[in-house]
Amino acid sequence: MSWQDRQYTRSVSDHGGGNPLLWLLTGSVSLGTWFGIRVRAHASLIILIALTLMLDWSQGYHLPSRITSMIVLFGLVLLHEFGHCTAARLVGGDAREILMWPLGGLAMADAPRRPLPQFLTVAGGPAVNVVICALTAAALYAITGRPASLDPFRILPPVEYYFTTAAFYLWWVFKVSYLLLLFNLLPIFPLDGGQILQTALWPAIGYYRSMNFACITGMIGSVLLAIWGIMVGALILLFVAINGLLVCYQQRMYLKQIGPEGFFADYESADIGLRRTRRLSRRLLRKARREAAREQAEQTRVDAILAKVSAHGMHSLTWWERRTLRKASERQRRRDMDSARGRFF
Repeated sequence: MSWQDRQYTRSVSDHGGGNPLLWLLTGSVSLGTWFGIRVRAHASLIILIALTLMLDWSQGYHLPSRITSMIVLFGLVLLHEFGHCTAARLVGGDAREILMWPLGGLAMADAPRRPLPQFLTVAGGPAVNVVICALTAAALYAITGRPASLDPFRILPPVEYYFTTAAFYLWWVFKVSYLLLLFNLLPIFPLDGGQILQTALWPAIGYYRSMNFACITGMIGSVLLAIWGIMVGALILLFVAINGLLVCYQQRMYLKQIGPEGFFADYESADIGLRRTRRLSRRLLRKARREAAREQAEQTRVDAILAKVSAHGMHSLTWWERRTLRKASERQRRRDMDSARGRFF
């Protein structure tokens, strides 16, 4: 569920140019414009929902509960994407569109290309899940007197949550939002966790190196997630892992092709970073202070030597004093020449 603005989502047509097969691959259905953000559902998501409901109906499942579960999941993912869009606008960026597809949502948001705005935009999505979890957990505790479990592997709710319909659905919303939060925080680029890792490292090591590190971490994480998906028989995890592996690999190849210099024009202070800038400023300040103290001490020695010459003549100076006076004269002569050259030009 990445918030990044991707080129391939911009050109998706709502009608597929009249070609049904093309529509199945690239088409989408508009779900309206909310808060100035156009929301679309990819054709593959619509087909997946229809096939899932048909399969559930053929196997005798209770369709109203299945539809309710899908609505809850869809709504939570959509709120997550709105979190990215809202954060992008709050930091001075823009958000135009959200595309819902089988693996989650894509928020087409454009934030200022600096570490902090990018970090806040990425964190906006998980922050929505945190708020939802906090509100539903508080409501559950108020209704049942029992705190919500943070065990992600607990499938069924406590017995107390079955006593009222409100408690059961609150638990369901809490559980889905909590799992979405944990899933999105996996350090697999382009999931939110991978992007948070990249933007957190950006100020310290620069955009290029932080992105490269996030891609390597994402590829390792994708392999581990694929192994886990195969072990537990979760095909959706396997699909997400394959998608993450491909995205990380393609992004890393792009980094190698462009090189660090290719990002300077688009990303402000890309390879300098805020922390490196502060450290450099402190070093320059300390160096300037040391230089000023050294010049002051040298001027004091020169004044003492000149006073000695005035009182006893040049023959009274030692070899070291003559050397000090000669170097001071040379430095002063260079300063005068630099000053004259600056006035000339």
